[in-house]
Amino acid sequence: MLCASPVLLVLLFGGAALAQATSPFASSPAPPAGTIGIAYSIAFWGISFGQTDYEGKFADGGYTANSRFETSGLVSLFWQASINASAAGHIAPQTLAPTQYDSYFRRGNAKNERVRVIFDQNGAETFADPPYDMTKYPVTAAEKREAVDPMSAVTLVLAGIRADHANPCGTVAPVFDGRRRYDIEFAFVKDEPVTLGHLYTGPAHLCRLRYRQIAGFKPKILKEGAAFPPIFAEFADIPAAGAPNGHYVVALKLWARVDWGTVTAQLTELRVPAPATKG
Repeated sequence: MLCASPVLLVLLFGGAALAQATSPFASSPAPPAGTIGIAYSIAFWGISFGQTDYEGKFADGGYTANSRFETSGLVSLFWQASINASAAGHIAPQTLAPTQYDSYFRRGNAKNERVRVIFDQNGAETFADPPYDMTKYPVTAAEKREAVDPMSAVTLVLAGIRADHANPCGTVAPVFDGRRRYDIEFAFVKDEPVTLGHLYTGPAHLCRLRYRQIAGFKPKILKEGAAFPPIFAEFADIPAAGAPNGHYVVALKLWARVDWGTVTAQLTELRVPAPATKG
């Protein structure tokens, strides 16, 4: 279970979430144009064990993103963890150009890890505390080229930067997280109707997601000789003022079936500014 759940988090949340009984956006004012706030409940066998939230802002040709993760409930008795991540960069044609990524991981009271990645015209440089041997599983400059950090990958998907009529969920998100280089590949399956309470009712794009390791440290599941499980997601186009393409591509639900059961991430909160009405 603990190997499978971070798979969903890495794919679309950059490994970050927040576990609270109420939404972190419940008391916030409506966001201004160019912002999005979303939250998800993460569950295994239908039992919630954490929440994730994401806040993004687009302005003046740039973007910032912040996300949080923390376990909750019974799982916290065995695996108490939290992650805070952030990123910033510029919007470029058909991609994003990150400038910095920062991730802070805490497990219990004994283990703390921080990874920063600085992007510039010379490539990407990693700063880790505590440090680790980056030469053991190297990622070349060529492999880092055109890759984005995990938070920018989330933003790439949400902003629909690589989505089109034939590929409504996008095509691929190339990621470098400071330790490893991998691709998240998207394959459109079909459109289907979805009803998600008061949050959304309408058509959704069912897509299959595939993790493909390129270089660097291998995730635990690959080290153990297993393959990543098939991951599916339902995405909806949400019109919003200030969105780079006039709408966001929001994951309503993600799920992966593993040997122990099914891990899910389901949308619990959605905040976007309403699109401008035509007079």
